[in-house]
This record gives sequence, structure tokens and C-alpha cells, in this order.
Amino acid sequence: MATSKTADATLDRELDQFMMETGNSPSPPREDQATEADEAPTKKRKNVQDNSAAKKPKIQENRAIYVTNLPRDTNEVEIEEVFHKYGMIDKGADGNSRIKMYTDSDGNFNGEALIVYFKPHSIALAIQMMDDYYFRIEEQTNGTIAVKEADFSYKRNKDSEQIVKSLTRKDKKASERQRADLNRKLAEWSDEEEVAEAYAPKKNKWAKVCIVKHAFTFEELDEDPAALLEIKEDMRDEAEKFGKDPKVTLYDKEADGIVTVAFKEFEQAENFRDACNGRNYAGRKLVITIADDRVKFKKSARTEEPDSSDEERLEQVLQN
Repeated sequence: MATSKTADATLDRELDQFMMETGNSPSPPREDQATEADEAPTKKRKNVQDNSAAKKPKIQENRAIYVTNLPRDTNEVEIEEVFHKYGMIDKGADGNSRIKMYTDSDGNFNGEALIVYFKPHSIALAIQMMDDYYFRIEEQTNGTIAVKEADFSYKRNKDSEQIVKSLTRKDKKASERQRADLNRKLAEWSDEEEVAEAYAPKKNKWAKVCIVKHAFTFEELDEDPAALLEIKEDMRDEAEKFGKDPKVTLYDKEADGIVTVAFKEFEQAENFRDACNGRNYAGRKLVITIADDRVKFKKSARTEEPDSSDEERLEQVLQN
């Protein structure tokens, strides 16, 4: 989604602001510094060079993502709840999370937001998990959102210098305290866990179950009685690429065309979701999520396996 000139200008200021608070000044060293070093005696030359090196700008560290096509009725709290799963969100000198929601000429949210993470590696994870994905899985009328790395290529040195000059000593101290607090919280995490795992809720056995939406339509099942078994076989064949003996259940009374796939390992379910979510099937785009509780969907007796009930077999798979 193309942003307006006003939004671009605001994004410039926001990106400059957080760069400067983290000490990332893009100002290049002056040419006259190098000239003075060349003319100085050998003993002093080293000192001049050392001082010049110390004043060199730090490499700009991008920690921001730009999100578009967010629901117009969302708010900062909901945005933080979704995106903090992929990393700790940075905080400003005022103690608030660094989330900027952009507005149109009437002052209404225009669906675009800037989110600044505390660590740069959170960017790749957020893009991988949320780009071209539904912000609210239960509400898909708005379409998918777009998540990209914020672009620093057009930053102006003059603008950054003006922002530095405008920061008061109080602002700088407050920013330092906020970063120290975030570093302390980050240090409390296990060194063996990824950021996403630190934020994720504790897994239970139902996290081994994938919920697949749009696998069929009522009309498709009514027109061809054999379609039910064919769909289950298609899902089972694909699921077996990620885990042995997956349990596939089709809920033929669900208008969303729901099929569940139960694996024996958490990682198998997650890999199946990541690989197949958004894939086209029979002209429809599949939406695959991980269950967070016991699945409660409706089905008729015609979906039952001849040897045992779906519930019994599902329990057997999850307990193995």
C-alpha cells in the first residue's frame, strides 16, 4: 500500500528520533579532521586519529517495521499484543511503547503503523510470521496485512542533527533509563530460548493440532459423496511430509470447511502450518492455525472412522 507524502514525512521524523536516542548518528566525519592529522607530528598523529575514530558514527541499526492495511478500528494495545510475540518492543523516554499509528487528513487511523523493536533480530521474525497474514484470524474481510523492514536509505543527516539538538538532558537520561530497564528484562530470559518462545504461552497437547479452514464447501460435499474421503486423504498425504501417522478429522457441519490435523510432536504441527498456510486448495486459500484448546467443531456420523471414534483416536495420537 502506498503511503501519502504526509505519512512519509512523519515516518522520517519517527525513524530519525529513535535512531538518535540509541546513539546512531549518521553524521560523517569532517574533512578538516583528516587534514589536521596529516599535518601533525608523528606522535600526535596517532592521538588525532584515535580521537577521529572515536567520533565516527555508529552503524545505523534498524529495529523498526512498517505495517500497512491494519483494521481501521484497531488500537495501540491490540497492535502491541500481536507484535510483541516476536520480540520486545522498545520504549521511549516517556515509558510508552514505540508504536506510531498514522492518520489521514481527517485525523482517523489510516491502517499504517511503525513499530520499533528493542533488538534488530525481531524484524525478520515479525515479517516471517505476519507479512501477508491476517491481523485477526477470525476476521478476514479486511484482507492480509503487509509487514516490511522500515527503510533508512533516504535519511537526511541535517534532520538527524536537528533532532539531537532538540533533545534535552532530561529526555536523554529518561531514554537511558528505559533502555537499561529493557536490557535488564532481556537478561532475565533464558539464553537458550528464542525471543518468540519466551513470549509464547506454555504449550499443551492441543498445540499439536492444526486447524485448517476452507478445505471444503457444503456444496462440494453434497454434489460428490466421495469428496469427503478424497479431501481427508489429500490432507493426510500432505501432513505425512511433516510427521508420521497424522490424525485427520473433517467437520462436515462447519461452514468454514474445517479439517483438523493432529501430529505427535509440536514441531511437526508448526512446520505443517508454516508450509501450508495460505496455500491454494481447490481454488480456495487455506488458513491454518495451531489449536490452543480442545477443538469443538460439529460433524456428522458419516465422517467417523469404522474402527473407533475420532475423539478416541485423537486422544491416542496426542498421548503417544
